[in-house]
Amino acid sequence: MFEGISATTWFPPQEPAECPVCREARAALSQAGVAAAGDLAIELLTRGQVAALLGAVLAHLARAVAGGRISLLVPEAAGRWRVFASSAENETLDLVVDSDRYPELMEVRRTGAPYLAPDIEVAPELRDSRSLLESAGVRGLAAFPVFAATPGAEPSVLKVSFHRAVPAEELALAALAAHQLVHRLSRISPAEVAAQLGMAAPATGAADPASLLNFLPVPALIVDGSDKVLGANARARWLLRGREPAPGDEPLALSLVPPDAGESASRWEARVAARNGDIQVLAWSSPLPGERRLVLIEPHPEARRRDHERTIRSTLAEKLRELEQANTLLAEYARRRDRFVSDAAHELKTPLSILRSYLETLAEDLGAGLSDQQQEFLQAAAVGARRLQRLIDGLLDLAALETGRLPLVLGPVSSREVVAGVVDGLRPIAVAAKVDLAAAPAAELELRADLQRLDQVLRNLVENGLKYTPPGGEVTVAVEQRGDRAVICVRDTGVGIPPGILPRIFDEFVRVPGSNLTEGAGLGLAIVRRLALAMGGRVWVESVPDAGSRFFVELPLWTGEG
Repeated sequence: MFEGISATTWFPPQEPAECPVCREARAALSQAGVAAAGDLAIELLTRGQVAALLGAVLAHLARAVAGGRISLLVPEAAGRWRVFASSAENETLDLVVDSDRYPELMEVRRTGAPYLAPDIEVAPELRDSRSLLESAGVRGLAAFPVFAATPGAEPSVLKVSFHRAVPAEELALAALAAHQLVHRLSRISPAEVAAQLGMAAPATGAADPASLLNFLPVPALIVDGSDKVLGANARARWLLRGREPAPGDEPLALSLVPPDAGESASRWEARVAARNGDIQVLAWSSPLPGERRLVLIEPHPEARRRDHERTIRSTLAEKLRELEQANTLLAEYARRRDRFVSDAAHELKTPLSILRSYLETLAEDLGAGLSDQQQEFLQAAAVGARRLQRLIDGLLDLAALETGRLPLVLGPVSSREVVAGVVDGLRPIAVAAKVDLAAAPAAELELRADLQRLDQVLRNLVENGLKYTPPGGEVTVAVEQRGDRAVICVRDTGVGIPPGILPRIFDEFVRVPGSNLTEGAGLGLAIVRRLALAMGGRVWVESVPDAGSRFFVELPLWTGEG
């Protein structure tokens, strides 16, 4: 709404037959809003005194903007306004405010047009003052210039503070009321309006050059012989981040005179002191009466590029430092974890071996003399010991793989032989589970792998398939060649893997829900992935819940080199 409104559109040199600003505002109003705006227009036509006009507008907006605050600010001096009227009973009239504390006023000074911020959270100009506005309950802001004694002079501003989310209708009503006031005040003599508002009378006769700076389309300064800034237009003030000269202040502009070219130079590079530090500019100079100079400035393109690059480099360096610190901490935590797991597994391995030995001795020597219940207890203890042994062996394998201490003997491995060995070795388990286990016919391939570790990988995958496949299902192992790689696929018709777990299925201690009745600690697939990577391959899985899974192991073919 109201995009592209300029100072010329808001303060037209001649009043048009149909104002485009008022037309756009009315188009955003409901029927009730149009009626209220019409009542205000009629009321403004019947009033002639400035105070009465302002009172009508403030009363209209106080009714239209629920819980908001409407104030009229009259310019007191450069960058300073006095509160002339307000809809809030507790607001102090004649209070003087500075523009550098109110970004919305700085924007009005800079553009000469309204400033609209329906949501302060997304208004970049209000970033530094957002917390203060929020503490005051302000959710949106609008500032409308309504009168300027002369073109380019400091305007009187109608400011609306919204204390809730700003509906489009309320914003349109505020803009329409402000512009109706602009039209009404334009029909009164500027000197009379200024007098009734307590402003200095408009200057007549020859104008001082400093009073004409706002007519210039570029940032402009008036400086004395010591480079002290005597005046600046809105564009220059914006370039200097809103800072203004104050009594006793240090010179605002530095090195405006070219050091090696003297007064004859008309264009040179310079540095100007701004609020956030010196900035590099291009400057043009022209002498004025009274040992003053007019200086036109614009940001140096090279300085803009360097500032941008410096900001990017600084931000990138900071992020890299944070990333390096995080990586260092993660590496240290991983090292401590692996060391702990390895030490703990080693400490448990010896007593567990002794425990298994005692259990086997009891079963052999006393088995015949034990009751059925005692034999059941002894068998359960043996099963638990074997399960704990597999867990410890898995932890040791993981620790060795993580630290690169697992020995691998890479050489030619027959795909047919390794698959047949795994299938034949696990067939008794498949028969007991009533699952059909088979190796699909395939050509003989020589893989580059460690035979023992490849056997471990395939055994893990086939055992998983047998665990999660119900009776009557099947598990199949197939091998095919893809370029210079071999792909082994272990397919089952089991329960499948839920989509939420599938991306994490190769992580440590991850198990499919509902698998609590099966043995395992959730380390098998984690070991499979790391072993495949260690042998120069990779693994992945495709799965459909309740339809089964396909695990793939890809390894390089043997080329005669280890």
